[in-house]
Amino acid sequence: MKVNRRQVLKTGAALAAAGALGQGFAQEFYAKPPTLLPRTRAPRVVVVGGGWGGTTVARKVKQAVPEAEVVLVEQRGYFMSCPMSNLFLAGVKPLEWLVFDYTNVVKDGVIFVQEKVLDINLDRRLVRTTGGYLAYDFLVLSPGIAYMHEAIPGYEEVKHLMPVGFRPFEHIALRRQIDQFEERGGEFVMYIPNPPYRCPPGPYERAAVLAWRFKNKGVKGKIIVLDANPQPLAKAPGFLAAYNELYKDYLEYVPNTRITGLDYEKKLVQTELGDVPFTLANIIPPMKAAEIVRQAGLGERWANIRLPYFFSEKDDRVYLLGDIVGNAPYPKSGMVAYVSGTIVARQIAERLRGKPLAEIPYELPTNICYSFVNSEEAIWVAANYSWDEAAKQIKAQSSVDNQRSAASGQAAYGWALGIWSDMFGPA
Repeated sequence: MKVNRRQVLKTGAALAAAGALGQGFAQEFYAKPPTLLPRTRAPRVVVVGGGWGGTTVARKVKQAVPEAEVVLVEQRGYFMSCPMSNLFLAGVKPLEWLVFDYTNVVKDGVIFVQEKVLDINLDRRLVRTTGGYLAYDFLVLSPGIAYMHEAIPGYEEVKHLMPVGFRPFEHIALRRQIDQFEERGGEFVMYIPNPPYRCPPGPYERAAVLAWRFKNKGVKGKIIVLDANPQPLAKAPGFLAAYNELYKDYLEYVPNTRITGLDYEKKLVQTELGDVPFTLANIIPPMKAAEIVRQAGLGERWANIRLPYFFSEKDDRVYLLGDIVGNAPYPKSGMVAYVSGTIVARQIAERLRGKPLAEIPYELPTNICYSFVNSEEAIWVAANYSWDEAAKQIKAQSSVDNQRSAASGQAAYGWALGIWSDMFGPA
């Protein structure tokens, strides 16, 4: 084949024009993107996030529809439970009690991909990871939360020195700091923001079990809880009774106190009511959905679902689970993520079998949350949800037991072990 000078110049001009439009354009049209997993004839469900919601969906879809290809994308090679993690911080349970691998999930036939998700193209149904592209027929997003350190002046610059302990494995560094604090004593200052944030009762439980630890070991120190809210957000009578009756000399609870800044060098938490000095501080910042939610155009601070279902308002092939959801009255809890994951798995399984979405009835989750107030006793709150068709909203009916008891503590252990077994199989 002969190539003349005119053809060469024409081709060169076209390539130059593509370059002028940017590298992204050139890659789009002249380079084939790497494919992480080539497509087969089987329908594919991609699940982003191997936590309470994502792992549950992945395993249950594969169990229900074995011929489907289910891909679980998770950055970490291990799961750590944040629910029940305050018992690790208090020295009641070892870290390994909370940690699981994905061995049984993979044995079920789920493809585990340890990668970071970089972006999502909803139009082309592509998930781009650090290892390449994944095409999908259905996508489940359950990536968890991100911290808004920037909302508290002075926090962003020192966040690497102040582990929060509301995301997996941060508890290791926080536990080390608590161990060191125990040796020298002083003021351990906690800050609790306004909702929404992950696990509303979690900070109040943490204060109680750490007070139990310090009291039990005779630490010469005190926990000062600065709460932006007028009272604990859940189980208030139970928490306040524990604070006043069990830990009067070890815990000071200060409601209606908003943080205005943090001076780490001077060891000061700045509030509207004045500065509070600290030896160690556990500042819980405001929270938002993980960054991938914004990148995909599914929401700003939080993502929205099409109530009463769990798929996105923008795309009914994209399901949104767990803490990232912003327009439903569900607490951002492990239990809600797990139950919602079970519901979503059933709905995806029906759709994979060919059932139209319009013929699949909606289901709503339930929730129960146990909170320990010492090494053995717990209190709890539970909720059922119903859909009000006339009002087009979800309503909650709650029950609560604020009387601390060892029986509730044992029930909490049974609850956690039962769900972990269902998620990850027998140990």
